Amino acid sequence: MIVIIGLIILVAAVVVGVAGVLSNGGSGHALTHGFAVFGYHVTGSTGALFLYGIVVGAVAILGFSLLLAGARRTSDAETRRGADSSDPAARRPLSARNAMT
Repeated sequence: MIVIIGLIILVAAVVVGVAGVLSNGGSGHALTHGFAVFGYHVTGSTGALFLYGIVVGAVAILGFSLLLAGARRTSDAETRRGADSSDPAARRPLSARNAMT
């Protein structure tokens, strides 16, 4: 159920993004002052700038999700290692074990 709701929200976000980019074109929406990002001069319309923002946001979300997935995987591996051990001290989180020594 949560996956379906997430998919609906994702599709709605894509539709809003495409509508925003397409409606902000033409000479009426030109950027008044160009600017540079990492030496690349950005010129064009506000729609193009909005599209760049969408791309940067998507890359940021991808990086954040990879970070969380790696943290979850490390935590799961640590939990499995502790559950396999017969030593009760090994079942404590790693940070608690380091604090005791």
